Amino acid sequence: MTRKARSPARLSGLTALIANGKWAIRGDQLRDIVTGFGVYLRGASAGETLLAEVREARARHAEAITAAQEQAPGVAVLGLHGTIFPRGSLMVDLCGAIDPHTFAAQVREAAQDPGVASIVLDVDSGGGAVAGVDVAAQAVREAAATKRVTAVANTLMCSAAYWIACGASEIVVTPAAEVGSIGVIGTHTDETAALEGEGLKVTYVRSAERKALGQPAEAMNGVVLDQWQSEVDRLRDAFVADIALGRDVSVATARKWATGDVWFGQEAMDQGLVDSVGNLAGVLADHLAAASPPPSSPVRPVKGADATPQEGPVLLELKDRTGKTHALDTDAENAQARAQATFTAVESAAYDAGGQAQQEAVASALGVEPGALTPAALATLRAQAADGAAYRADLEGQVSRLAVTVYGAENTAALARVGRLAKAATVEDLRGLVDDLTAQQASRFPGGRLSAGDLGAPPTEQKDDRPSPKTPARAFDF
Repeated sequence: MTRKARSPARLSGLTALIANGKWAIRGDQLRDIVTGFGVYLRGASAGETLLAEVREARARHAEAITAAQEQAPGVAVLGLHGTIFPRGSLMVDLCGAIDPHTFAAQVREAAQDPGVASIVLDVDSGGGAVAGVDVAAQAVREAAATKRVTAVANTLMCSAAYWIACGASEIVVTPAAEVGSIGVIGTHTDETAALEGEGLKVTYVRSAERKALGQPAEAMNGVVLDQWQSEVDRLRDAFVADIALGRDVSVATARKWATGDVWFGQEAMDQGLVDSVGNLAGVLADHLAAASPPPSSPVRPVKGADATPQEGPVLLELKDRTGKTHALDTDAENAQARAQATFTAVESAAYDAGGQAQQEAVASALGVEPGALTPAALATLRAQAADGAAYRADLEGQVSRLAVTVYGAENTAALARVGRLAKAATVEDLRGLVDDLTAQQASRFPGGRLSAGDLGAPPTEQKDDRPSPKTPARAFDF
């Protein structure tokens, strides 16, 4: 019996994807897809047995998700099973493939559902087409920002499947599960030889030199190959960037994983691609325990023959912050009034203690005694703060005048040194410098002042009835 070849135009979207698509998938699975599609185009049938196996596998996955969901109420269990194909693909409808946009919608719905405490992703996929994977990956990251999301590598989490799952709060791998195959591959079917054999030649007319390069009827070389390689590399970079973001690692670390290699169980954990080794049942139990409210405390029976709860007066003993005990008899006639009075007294004492502690902290920071924080002293502080520049200038003037008195007007080197110190000093250091120079002046001229006409001569007493210049009050000198 002669089989009639099928036209690829009937499945144009799938044909374009397989013949000239970009994939994040394990190599063996991509070969299976390409081979199977080739068989279809040659007119062969997949066979009822094979189709039945595919449908049974899809049904088993659905049953497993349903059973897992029933085990963990309050936890959303979402399956990421099979090859990942973009929406509208016949593979999703017939072969149990997963559409990343549909999966993203499921994740967002669970994240927004107030009845869902956490999310578990049951992943068994070797990846698939790149189209739409970034949407699903973003949905997982956003869900993990509001709820706990655990992705379980339940047999297979490779390539695009890892791309989607890497944004989860944590990743758990079963002991023999495969993780990795990080990278991007492009497929191109060169039909030039087949067309030549049939005496056909296809001509492309482009509006730009690089428009839609890599068509089936042109060879993959030169500019065409360069453009495709650039596209694959850029998709790889986007893949790596999402892994770095999802796993909270550097891009350099994520790039080290993008070798196309796969790791099993503990190996994946040692590499840092996952967080722990476990299984789906254990993860569900953990999520269920976290989602379930804590059990209420049982009624403690009164010791006795009947062991039944007894009603009666209760004596409450409360301790305040000082350790003092306040006893409240709930059976007393004025129990409510006494309780209110006790609460008011404790609250007032706590308020006063807090105010005292705050006052002591402020006084300590200012370097004064708590009792010195009078309204007048605080007003002085405010005035000095408002006119800080003028206050500093006055301190520098005092330093300059005292330096001339102590070192003499002819000692220019000493005066210059003091001037430099004054310019670099803080206000507090300036006050200390004024005090130091004042003490030196008092030590050198205990009986009076140096004659204005002879700064370098021995000191002589000179009566001065003029009022001494007013020195501004120093900060914190109360």
